[in-house]
Amino acid sequence: MKAIVRNFLLACLISTFAFFGILGASNAHQKLDAKLPVKERVIRNAEVRKQTFTLFGVIGLTWVLCFWRCGVINRKLNEERLYRQRFNEYMRSNVFHRQYH
Repeated sequence: MKAIVRNFLLACLISTFAFFGILGASNAHQKLDAKLPVKERVIRNAEVRKQTFTLFGVIGLTWVLCFWRCGVINRKLNEERLYRQRFNEYMRSNVFHRQYH
């Protein structure tokens, strides 16, 4: 269970950094861009757009991988729990048969 919480917190941390990267690249530098020539402003806007889409992709990929990894961990925990339950059941019945039969 700790691994699932760790994965979730790591995804939150990565998403937060990517989100702040998006906010930092947005309209915060428009005053500086006003001094640039039109051609360089267009290039700068295209770069900001590419960076924004890339960071949105990072956020999406982070959460997809987090949910996938949590599913894998949960499946393994369920298998281990089922194995332990069957083993304990077998041991109890085995002791019962040895003692009373």
